[in-house]
Amino acid sequence: MDELLHRLLAEAVGRYLDAVDRLAAKQHAVVGGELRRLTAAWRSVLGLHRPTGARTRCAGCGRAHLPAPGRRGSMCAVWRVASAYFVRADPEGGVVLRR
Repeated sequence: MDELLHRLLAEAVGRYLDAVDRLAAKQHAVVGGELRRLTAAWRSVLGLHRPTGARTRCAGCGRAHLPAPGRRGSMCAVWRVASAYFVRADPEGGVVLRR
């Protein structure tokens, strides 16, 4: 279950970063270039903190990616920040991009 939840979170964050890349293509060269640098940096950091191993621990900090309800421990801080800033839940339980 943790793997599925992380995959959904990663897809939602990826969609947000893709949307920013598309927006960057429509901007002035300097602004667009800086937006692309920011998205590339986020993708790099998220890649360093990808889940690894049978227990889906973070490759960067060793924390669980998505602790199960009722279990102690906290989610990887990098993914927690990415989900807080780039993803939000919609009223019907799905995930939508922040605007």
